[in-house]
Amino acid sequence: MKKIFVIFLSIITLSSGMILGGCSMINSRSEQEEMIQIVESKKMKNIIEEGLKKIDPQALTPEGKIKSYEIDKKSLAQNPMGGLMFDLIINGDEELTLGYVITEDENGKFHRDGTVWSPKLTELMDGENEHGTK
Repeated sequence: MKKIFVIFLSIITLSSGMILGGCSMINSRSEQEEMIQIVESKKMKNIIEEGLKKIDPQALTPEGKIKSYEIDKKSLAQNPMGGLMFDLIINGDEELTLGYVITEDENGKFHRDGTVWSPKLTELMDGENEHGTK
């Protein structure tokens, strides 16, 4: 009888662990989907493009050095200090990246709190600083 009770408790414990593990995976997936929706939103697009134009005043035009960008969804993560972190792939070149840290204030407005330029982006911009001046 004691052996059956131990087996029964083991089955219950394992089942509970699998159910809880499955729930946390679902929660993690929904958080990732929510972050993707945020970075693909119109508000975020405006913040990204405004930042690109500070780096390259002619960005996203045929005359600009930055012709296009895409969000690297694999790099998307929550910042431990708050906000989101992600990389932009510039001109379709995975070595030409711009990392962003974006936070949202209490009014729902996004702010760029930090950028990280890849060495190749620094080289492309030919020594220009983050304000687009030489």
